[in-house]
Amino acid sequence: MKTSHRSLTASAVVLALALTACSDDADDSTATSGAGSSATTAVSDATEPASDATEPASDATEPAGESAGTGGSFSVSMSEPSALDPALAQEVEGSQVIRLLFTTLTTLTPELELAPGAATEWSVADDGVTWTFELDPAATFSDGTAVDAGDFVYAIARSADPDLAAPASYQGYPISGWADVLEAEASGAIGDVPVAGVTAVDDDTLQIVTDAPFSLLPMLLTYPVFAPVPSELADDPAAAEAFAEQPIGNGPYVMSEPWQHNESITVVRNDTYTGTPGIAEQIDFRIYSDILTSYRDYQAGSLDIARGIPPEEFQAAIEEYGELVMQTPLAGLAYIGLPVARAPFDNLDFRKALSLSIDRVALAERVLQGANDPAYGYVPSQVPGASQEPCEACAYDLELAQEHFAASGVEPGTTIVLYDIADDGQAVIEFLTNSWADAFGLEIEVRSFEFAQYLEETAADKVEGPFELGWVWDYPSGYSMLQPLFASGSGANNLSYASDEFDALMTRIETSTDPAEVPGLLNEAEQLVLADLPMLPLAFGREATVHADRISGLQIDAGALYRLELVTVAD
Repeated sequence: MKTSHRSLTASAVVLALALTACSDDADDSTATSGAGSSATTAVSDATEPASDATEPASDATEPAGESAGTGGSFSVSMSEPSALDPALAQEVEGSQVIRLLFTTLTTLTPELELAPGAATEWSVADDGVTWTFELDPAATFSDGTAVDAGDFVYAIARSADPDLAAPASYQGYPISGWADVLEAEASGAIGDVPVAGVTAVDDDTLQIVTDAPFSLLPMLLTYPVFAPVPSELADDPAAAEAFAEQPIGNGPYVMSEPWQHNESITVVRNDTYTGTPGIAEQIDFRIYSDILTSYRDYQAGSLDIARGIPPEEFQAAIEEYGELVMQTPLAGLAYIGLPVARAPFDNLDFRKALSLSIDRVALAERVLQGANDPAYGYVPSQVPGASQEPCEACAYDLELAQEHFAASGVEPGTTIVLYDIADDGQAVIEFLTNSWADAFGLEIEVRSFEFAQYLEETAADKVEGPFELGWVWDYPSGYSMLQPLFASGSGANNLSYASDEFDALMTRIETSTDPAEVPGLLNEAEQLVLADLPMLPLAFGREATVHADRISGLQIDAGALYRLELVTVAD
């Protein structure tokens, strides 16, 4: 899942990533904090599904805090999302809200264990491709209409529809018939062509068929693009238009008013929700254009949870607020993407020169104030299958960098465009600009955009130069980090990178029936892409958060998603 450096990194530490570094203790898989609690907790190593992953966890429907509901309201900072429609979700910011408004077929506990969602149970047939999901017959949307299998059939058809052009539509390719819909000519109507592999057996039974055995399907279905959408939207254009501003979902919360763009999003507890209710009565998402302003509001007592601490304030915040500061290891990467189909970035020597001139230790320690760890690969080393050997071109070696620059044929004084996320601060961009200008005499043209527009400007068919971004896994698997970013045709691959060998490794992982072989295949795939260097890894990080002392029970999972439904507010 794409993140800005705001929410992929110390949510505000311009790069303190929102991804995960995993520990060996699955019981310590989230950061949990409240007054008097430990400020730092390790993250689970559940990067590969257990062999019995098709069975829901027996007690997963009883999250901690269910009996502690006290109501109340609290506020939390965020950047302007690109969308609240689950089919259009592509980044962490919008997903913070979407996960409260919608419940997917399967869900993940804060410990990243697979759990029942809208489906109470599921199974796969002996053929390995036919999955059956039994739905909760009592479940409803927030408007009171029933959630049935037909709503999932429509929602999945809608997400695959080329008329909608869902940014994360690549997620559905394992499902039989998905590609036929997605790659067809647009018809002018959204959701009018069903995906052949998705059928309603009856109102409470959904069947999904994959093209080949795909053991990760239950994990995949936790992604927002597979959330249910009322099928009535197909026949009501006005309702469909309103849905984008105030979605009707089946989750524990509901929006109390339409999205106030660049200002706020307010959700209240959904009294019709049949699952475990949220604890707080109301959650106010306050939208900020920069991290410093949200942090100052926290210091002034007008914001309860600040998702991010400015790098220059990080150490002082720890000293002043102590255990109210949370640092959560995350499963993801802050990186510089390169448009490898465009000169001079199509030259491997030039790409290596850019990478070798980056002092990642100085970046992590001086620019990011120790809130991140230097990244010498694409997958955090704690993730099973991650490469344990550092990328040779990711070391800091100016002499070797200049040798590769000379071999590239690129001339000093050449101008390259560097894309900047405007609301993330400028420290990282300035560091890179100075590094490349000093090492090679390059002229750097910095183009800054607010995050929602930034994603458009850095699309594969438009981007002209290096761009800063981050990636948080979509679900707990190293496959979820490598496949979207580097697979040919992936909607998240805006590098224009393509490798038949890499694609073949992804296919082997997708169809593997032996979990023990997957880490080795992931390692091989990462080494292959690191040799091609279509992106420059910068940092693996932590989510840095500070909250008011009246807030307790806050948990942040390895994908940088805040479990706000578990927050208790003291009177």
